[in-house]
Amino acid sequence: MIRAYDEVLREEADDKLGKMLDFSVHSLHMDAANMLALFAASGTSALFERGDIRTIVGMSGTELAYDVLDRCGIAYERIPARHTRSLSAEYYLAYCIADVQFRLCIPFSEILRDFSCQDFISNHAAERTEYLASLPLTISPEGRSLGLLDFGKKYTVNAVEAYIAGRPAVGSANTGELLKNARIKNGLSQSELAKAAGIPLRTLQQYEQGQKDIGKARAEYIISLASILNTEPSKLIHLHRLSSE
Repeated sequence: MIRAYDEVLREEADDKLGKMLDFSVHSLHMDAANMLALFAASGTSALFERGDIRTIVGMSGTELAYDVLDRCGIAYERIPARHTRSLSAEYYLAYCIADVQFRLCIPFSEILRDFSCQDFISNHAAERTEYLASLPLTISPEGRSLGLLDFGKKYTVNAVEAYIAGRPAVGSANTGELLKNARIKNGLSQSELAKAAGIPLRTLQQYEQGQKDIGKARAEYIISLASILNTEPSKLIHLHRLSSE
């Protein structure tokens, strides 16, 4: 696999896209998924995919955001960037997507078709809250900031690996994909479905990613999922068997 740009630029490219989205959401007050859709539809994403050095290295995250908006014909007042030291869920979302694009060498538009921005942000928020609650009360502000940076990086690495592991082979439709499609059809995020079904969020993610076999799930999980997804328990098992044949 020949990548569009060298490994040495990988972290800078990921960081640049992360800061673009962080600025777009927290300074320009745009919706994260909408901004990423604009990025994917603009010529800016094509330059990124081709490894254009001026785009990846020569522009700041703020300049990248305005470049996308300009290309899409959307006018916004030019304001200075504001980034928190520990960085936001939106920063790590775009960082993750840039890293997936680098590793798989596929268009951003293809990644965004089956990457749930809402799930990433809500799950990041939930795990970040748990992480903060686990910190000792005596920790210094400096230690807290460094800890949040470490948490963000680890969370993003796991998200990249989970997306790549759960990505079906070309032309296949595995059980995880079918379960995910049923969830989306019912307008539910992963966290909403997991809570409603009484299933640990991580377990549901593993079913969707194909890391766990839903055909071997506990009976109460199958029954609960089927009820919420408006289908019969036997159909979930049937989908599993079809995808295994």
